[in-house]
Amino acid sequence: MKKIYTLILLFFCFLLLSCNIVGSKDAVVAKIGSETLYAEDLDFQVLQNSAVPSTDNYKIVAERLLYSLAKVSKINGESKSYDSAWKAYEPIVRNRLLTIVYTRDHLMGRLGYADEDLKKYFKEHRDEFDSSVSYLQVRGDVAGRYFISQNQDSLKRFIQKTLPEKDEPANVEVLFYVADSLAVADMVAKFNATVPEDSLPLMRHAIVYQGKEKGVFADSSVIKALFLADSMAVGTGRGFRVLEDSVYTYFALKLKVRNALKKAKEEDFRKILEQNFVTLRRESIAEEIQKMGGDLGDVVIEKLTPKDPHKYYEDNKDKFMTAPGYEVYHVAMKDSAVLVKTMENVKDLESFRAVAATISEKEETSDSMGYVGKVKKNYALPYGIGMMPALWLELEGKKTGYISSAIHSLADSLYHCFYVLSVVPSEPKAFDRVEKLIESAYADDVESLDPATVLISERGKPVYRKVDLLKIFDAEPGIPYNKNTHYNLVNMLAQAYAIGEKARRDKVDDSWEFRALLRLARVEFISNRYDRMTQISAPTQNQIPENLKKFEYYYGKESIYKGKSFEESLSQITGVLTSRARVNAKVLSEMEAWNKANVFFYDRDKIELAPITSGEGVLASGDSAAKEQKFDEAISAYQKVVNLFADRDTLFRMAVYGLAQVYSDAQKYNESAACFEAFLKIWPDAPEAEKAMFSLGFILNENLKINDRALEVLEEFQKRFPKSELKESVDWLVENIKSDGKLAEDLMKKIESEE
Repeated sequence: MKKIYTLILLFFCFLLLSCNIVGSKDAVVAKIGSETLYAEDLDFQVLQNSAVPSTDNYKIVAERLLYSLAKVSKINGESKSYDSAWKAYEPIVRNRLLTIVYTRDHLMGRLGYADEDLKKYFKEHRDEFDSSVSYLQVRGDVAGRYFISQNQDSLKRFIQKTLPEKDEPANVEVLFYVADSLAVADMVAKFNATVPEDSLPLMRHAIVYQGKEKGVFADSSVIKALFLADSMAVGTGRGFRVLEDSVYTYFALKLKVRNALKKAKEEDFRKILEQNFVTLRRESIAEEIQKMGGDLGDVVIEKLTPKDPHKYYEDNKDKFMTAPGYEVYHVAMKDSAVLVKTMENVKDLESFRAVAATISEKEETSDSMGYVGKVKKNYALPYGIGMMPALWLELEGKKTGYISSAIHSLADSLYHCFYVLSVVPSEPKAFDRVEKLIESAYADDVESLDPATVLISERGKPVYRKVDLLKIFDAEPGIPYNKNTHYNLVNMLAQAYAIGEKARRDKVDDSWEFRALLRLARVEFISNRYDRMTQISAPTQNQIPENLKKFEYYYGKESIYKGKSFEESLSQITGVLTSRARVNAKVLSEMEAWNKANVFFYDRDKIELAPITSGEGVLASGDSAAKEQKFDEAISAYQKVVNLFADRDTLFRMAVYGLAQVYSDAQKYNESAACFEAFLKIWPDAPEAEKAMFSLGFILNENLKINDRALEVLEEFQKRFPKSELKESVDWLVENIKSDGKLAEDLMKKIESEE
């Protein structure tokens, strides 16, 4: 019976591998609950994260992916609504994902070639690549070399065109001397008399390249003398007068060395020219991609117009209101003090009009007794009064008969007092006044658009509606929905759809990169949606382990919490740990999901990628990394234990001790000392306390030069551990500190003398 069961199990495993999980073209690496890990998914991580297989980074990336799959399996086990939401969302983002693969991977990465062709080239030319690298690690280089192999004629023409740029032009080495005309003539004579250079004052040296002449050497007479038919003989001198910045410069020049044009050899530059040839192709592709964004082809972004403008106007009259305002009189004067004094006795309209008619300095309104007319809020006032924002602030809520304070106008440089004759309310503008505005108002009012409104079409057929767009905002709640984000996303969707059509013609939708990205997008969508729907509650102060609070305090006592007691710092500590606890809770939930998932690795070589989910396992990985001097990896592991397993005191203690040691090994002495200080405060009687106290004292003295504190620690050590094997070393350190380092100096002198 047991044999039959085993055979049945093997048959189903074989069937599963043969089918590659519901017809997928890729090999299955593992099943994690209801989720499947494909080899493509790991390969995609190699490309996306430069995660080289068998490296620590690769293991970290793979672990992240495995946790995510376990989490999604758990989520879908609780509710199918998340997968249903993805199935509704996937058609909307499919083209965007396809665009990413098409432009980034197919065009830029593979230069438009099929992956199979590049793999074949890599296999046939394996000796051209480092034996330690895989195909995916060098795929871009493989694509470049394949492009060269397929375009030999174009490469030949490119080399013929660009090789001359590598030529070393003809050049001359010269001495030159700048002075007045007489001194220059004298120096030319000395040059031609072969007077030794050392005896000539104020000489300058220069190398001048033909075709790259600068300064005085760019003058036609100098170029002719150096390089053309009338060129100077080596060892001779000549004087020149050159017009430079409207001033004549006189100088003597001696030709020391002449070097002929040195033609570049193809064999010396072929490799770099091939690289330039490929780079030019990539730049050309990048330009093509940029043009794709503006070429929508048959894809149309629909112009949004109301079906019935009159109905839209009637339903939205509040959008077409006149600006509120006031009907006002005014008095204007240059002298604000006189104006204010005059207005003290003005109480009604008649007296205000009388003052305006007699003393107002605004000629345009004085004849009408200061009448300005109806003015709109936040608009410029007539008669050159201009913009007066202070007026609208003051008149807000005021009634008929109100007289304003003296307000200065920048437009006419006068001070104005206003009398409110009436308040003019807003009222709907007539339809014929706003008919042309209705279309833009409708298009701008995206939030009121019917969800069924067609936003993008192709050959007259709807492609995306507003309801589709809303699903994107639902998936990305951090993006606010407004006019700008609406139209930005509409443009993005239209471009992605148009480019997606090109990608499908090149069968990129059947590529392994697209399948992997689509699966990754699904996992991230479900995971993120679940996190939003199930907010993790923050732990209370009492729920945070006491020793974790103490560790946070003592570790940061000399920095974050300096000068404060533990009790005084408690609220701040709780805030820090509460924030951290939310992240930790997510990690713990992923670990729990992994532990509960039914995991089976079909590829037994990939079992090593399985995450370590126990506190003991994480601690052991830190110890192992520390022994191998992988300090960053060790620190990460110990910190993980501190963050996730602080409620298990022994594990917590060992992690803090390990952290202190590895910080010291990594020469991060401040961090190491802080960890040892915290360790001794929290676990003063731990088995490791003796070594911890010695290490702390030594680091404070030897590495940080904090001798007062070092002496305190070491003297405490002498009291607590009088029979320690480290007693002799501690006694010497204490005496050395007390001698202000003289003991160490004497020891060094003795060692040097013996040598």
